[in-house]
Amino acid sequence: MNQQNKIHPVKSCEAGSPMAKFNRVKKPYLLYVGNAYPHKNLERLLQAFRFVLKENPNLSLVLVGRIDYFYNRLQEKVRELDLDNKIIFTDRVSDKILDDLYKNALVYIFPSLSEGFGLPGLEAMKQGLPVVCSNQGPLPEIYGRAAVYFNGEDIREIAQTILQVISNNSLRENMRKHGYLQVKKYSWQRCAQQTLDVYGEILKKEKI
Repeated sequence: MNQQNKIHPVKSCEAGSPMAKFNRVKKPYLLYVGNAYPHKNLERLLQAFRFVLKENPNLSLVLVGRIDYFYNRLQEKVRELDLDNKIIFTDRVSDKILDDLYKNALVYIFPSLSEGFGLPGLEAMKQGLPVVCSNQGPLPEIYGRAAVYFNGEDIREIAQTILQVISNNSLRENMRKHGYLQVKKYSWQRCAQQTLDVYGEILKKEKI
């Protein structure tokens, strides 16, 4: 791997740099942030990633989340699939390191089959990272045109969708632009203003 493909969040990956202990994390890589509960669908993602590697052997998959029973079980699956050198488990990371991981990733992958909201995908969009995710649950409504979707229960489709996005620079750039716009819909300031507007309308009606 060329030196230029290493992540350099500050000037270099020297001792003292926030990313120094993550020397295994090299570009290009796909990123997932969250826990490894069964509904997150990470086992199917691993199986799909094997197909992706056949066409993109230099890729890695970085999984960010506290190592617990479910992540330990996922690590066993990684060994079973012989993906040890391609899957990187970071455990918990600081906000600074997480920002660097978002900014340097190629694509954010969100294969979850059930979500309440899907905040990590919005955080990825905020950082300018294209989001590829399942079409289950509320994710299509939350992410709109800013993401590209797949059937989370179809391993081949997951792989094909990832390949479609990582091989198309113009598509990723378009996703970034839509992502920035989508995130603005969910800013705390906007939500607060909308809440105030609602209260204002209620007060007006009470005065009439």
